[in-house]
Amino acid sequence: MLILFALFVVQCEKGRIKPDRVDDDSDRPEWAGGNTDANTHSKGNDDSGTMRGGDYGDLYILLRGEVDGLPDPDGMPSMILIGTEYHVQPIDLAGLPVELNEEGEVVDPTQAQEVDFGRLNIVRSPSSVLDQAFGEAMKVLDPDNGTATITLDFCGRLTSYYLNDDLGEYVTKTIDSPRENMAIYREIMQNMFSDKLLFLGDLGFDPLNTAASCFAAGSDKTGTVDKDEVVYINGFIDCIGINPILNEHENKWYFRFSDPLGNGQAYSYDREYAYGNRWIQIRIFDTGNNTYEDVEVTVLEAMEDRGLFTERWDDIDVFAPVDHFAQAVDDAVQVLDYVHGDSNIEFLPGGPTPNP
Repeated sequence: MLILFALFVVQCEKGRIKPDRVDDDSDRPEWAGGNTDANTHSKGNDDSGTMRGGDYGDLYILLRGEVDGLPDPDGMPSMILIGTEYHVQPIDLAGLPVELNEEGEVVDPTQAQEVDFGRLNIVRSPSSVLDQAFGEAMKVLDPDNGTATITLDFCGRLTSYYLNDDLGEYVTKTIDSPRENMAIYREIMQNMFSDKLLFLGDLGFDPLNTAASCFAAGSDKTGTVDKDEVVYINGFIDCIGINPILNEHENKWYFRFSDPLGNGQAYSYDREYAYGNRWIQIRIFDTGNNTYEDVEVTVLEAMEDRGLFTERWDDIDVFAPVDHFAQAVDDAVQVLDYVHGDSNIEFLPGGPTPNP
């Protein structure tokens, strides 16, 4: 029998939200962060039931459209015509449409599935909350700091190794605050690696993979993430990207996962690529030999050996680009939960220990 022995405890930053502070130096477009009047793509609220902004009401898991018999690549909802207006179609646990009345409202709410956003509800706060959080994150990721080295941690969160002037020594700081991660997520999903995050592209980071890890760090660690949650969150904070797609029945723009950069390339997630070369060390105690042993494995091996990856997403026959993104987020959530929940695990940012 193996008994785990603690190596270290990963601590998350506990920040106090100060919604009255705004990042005045933000150089995002005028419409970013909630000023939708200046956004030529934003069409505001309508009567479809998804409602961007305002009173969100009950938000349900929806029937998502199909294109040529395949899942809609961008997660846009299927729309049904009731009278003269189109409405979204919530589904039950079996994935079947629930009954709607003449106003497009669910007749029996107990049949529909509500989306649980958990702490991601922070994005419904005034935009100044995420503006302030983005400013705090940029103090750590400061591209003008010549001493800073930006890397990714075990689940893809941004990490900086830099000289702390106050301490007079180098420190490692991971962006682990949920609201700071969601602030970075908003910036990426609105503008990709432009403006203040241009330097991340110069470092070779992928914008959507980085965004997926930020989303995971902002969500509940013990939960799961699906495409409904992703699409709704994007709607809350106007994350429609630089090449949005229009759902004409809703008169609403969506993030185009099928071609996010406008270069004809769809987003695709590769679990093995993401976690097959990230290493962790696990200390175990062998009661038979009465000794401790440090075992070094990849994150992928650790997760698959414990069944923490393999049983997820198996029921999706054909992956759409939006499913790829949701899986990237969900995988990062599971990795974060696993590593944070076991203080016997140490991340090895430099890879495995070289053989002597």
